[in-house]
Amino acid sequence: MGVGAATRDVLLRVRGFAEGEGVSEVLECGEDGGGPVATALAVLGSLGRRTMLVDRMGADAEGEWVKRGLAAVGVEVPEELVAAGRCARAWIWVRAEDGARHIAFLPGDAPEIRPDEMRREWFEGLRLLHLNGRHEAAARVAVRWAREVGAVVSFDGGAGRWREGVRDLLEASQLRIVARDFAQQCTGETAVEAMGPAMLQGEAEVVVITDGVRGSWLWSRQGEVHQEPACPAAVVDTTGCGDVYHGAFLHGWLEGWPWPECMAWAARW
Repeated sequence: MGVGAATRDVLLRVRGFAEGEGVSEVLECGEDGGGPVATALAVLGSLGRRTMLVDRMGADAEGEWVKRGLAAVGVEVPEELVAAGRCARAWIWVRAEDGARHIAFLPGDAPEIRPDEMRREWFEGLRLLHLNGRHEAAARVAVRWAREVGAVVSFDGGAGRWREGVRDLLEASQLRIVARDFAQQCTGETAVEAMGPAMLQGEAEVVVITDGVRGSWLWSRQGEVHQEPACPAAVVDTTGCGDVYHGAFLHGWLEGWPWPECMAWAARW
């Protein structure tokens, strides 16, 4: 189960970003579902996992489009959480030269999920709860019930997404996979070698820090330290790469693979 937001993304590949008023030719255009937790669940669903996204889905045409896309890869969205309102959308300009992006984000306007809308029966048989700090009140209920059924909690800390208000959710997690920027803001450390041990506290079983083309690092409760290089590739668009890494890594964990194997699998995805 994941608690987070799903979006409809429009991706536009362009030669460059305009600094002022003007017109830019679009080289390629595509659409896909987005959102950090939703994307990770889509990976897990496509690999045969039974998955559910706890999100307040807007009842507009965009929301229906996102729901159909999630369903196509095996991700369920509870119908009782669908409400009148606009689904979140994003327009992503991708620079053809190097894959750099500029994102315009339109948040959804459906009401926040109330704690009393969470359903205890969703948690029966749950093995993994994946969070990124969205829907905080619902996420705290989910953490409590996940603990009651013995599920493991995973936290996704994205670049630019650190805030003190999510520290309790991070500290409730056993699997912590975060971007370098998130780790730096959370710990105050500047060297990645210090960030990992600083985050390997409390209930943490493993901390993974991702850093784009520089690869990823791992520290485990058992004292294992591992660095996984990024896979060489021609960069077209990096949208969702970190979120896919999360989903692929969690698949490996659910399979019981060693940590380095989870990292290598995630990097290849």
